[in-house]
Amino acid sequence: MALFFKIIITIHIIAGFTSLATGLGAIVTQKGGKRHLQLGKIYFTGMTVVFVTALIASSYKLNIFLFMIAFLSYYSVFAGVRILKLKKLHKGQKATRIDWIAAGLNFTVNLIFIIVGIVFMTKGSNYFAYLSVGFGLLGCFISYRNVKPFIHPPTDKFHWWFSHLRNMMAGYIATCTAFGITIANRLEIDSPLPWILPTLIGVPLISYWKRTYKRKFQKPIAK
Repeated sequence: MALFFKIIITIHIIAGFTSLATGLGAIVTQKGGKRHLQLGKIYFTGMTVVFVTALIASSYKLNIFLFMIAFLSYYSVFAGVRILKLKKLHKGQKATRIDWIAAGLNFTVNLIFIIVGIVFMTKGSNYFAYLSVGFGLLGCFISYRNVKPFIHPPTDKFHWWFSHLRNMMAGYIATCTAFGITIANRLEIDSPLPWILPTLIGVPLISYWKRTYKRKFQKPIAK
């Protein structure tokens, strides 16, 4: 069993580094270009492997934080890819069963994350407890944001673009968070910084890109 676990961890690490590299590559390359699409596909494949191996590893070691982060990061990436198949929600297109199931599963898991954090709080003040509640609330909100257009169809024809940007970046932030936590644990650094630094960097970038592309899409085409 120990050998099996080592194999799973090795695969997880390789897939994790692949996801970090290709995710960054997709971020900095031209959106919609051939290289962006190629890197995005590799990133999604890597994240799928990371998700599966994380579930196995977290179950073997009973690591609830690895389990929760795996769900938070993968659901965001999954939703970011799925929205590319749902570009016509504003024209009456309907989400599929897998979209609803994924959102519901992610919401449930993150609700458990919140409960775990509250339980930890009752046992004493611990920043992990507050982070657990915070990330759980974030995960539930991400499910809500992705389900909302299924119920109330968007009016913006570029809705899918902003959803793709938001979800893929959220997934990458979560991946960087997991990487930072792993390094901090290896170095025995007891600090909340690895948990919050990727979010502090990533969220302003998402806001900046959303504003930039909204202006770009609203700009009239020269005749």
